[in-house]
Amino acid sequence: MTKVDLLSDTVYRDKARKRLDALLDEIRKFPVKTAQLYGLRQIARQQPLQVKNFAEHQRTRAERKNKQSEVRFWKLVEELCDSSTGWSVRVEGFKDAPELHEETKRRQRERLDRWARTHVPAFFERFCTHALYRLKMSETNHGDRDK
Repeated sequence: MTKVDLLSDTVYRDKARKRLDALLDEIRKFPVKTAQLYGLRQIARQQPLQVKNFAEHQRTRAERKNKQSEVRFWKLVEELCDSSTGWSVRVEGFKDAPELHEETKRRQRERLDRWARTHVPAFFERFCTHALYRLKMSETNHGDRDK
């Protein structure tokens, strides 16, 4: 079993569920559409280093439309990609290679980019799967989402 597989089945699954569930419990209404989740998953698979930029773009659009729950969702995605204050895929990369703290910023970025190319798709596969599950459950049980 590879490191990606191990983290995907444990840490990534748990972090995705915990963080998304916490947000959804606060806002009570699923903030994004199915197509946006599929878009997020596709970007994570094909351009994993661009997920944060994609989320920033989506957040900016939501801010212009004054959709606060959607803004919070995309901020969460940004934080999960790269956060210095909490858990993120990149922070997990630092945990895996503590010697990175002793390297130059350029070398750190290069190694973390290599890490992100395989770990971002794995994490967001779990995240989007759980999001699609929660979205479907909210449609089935509550009918609280615009179609």
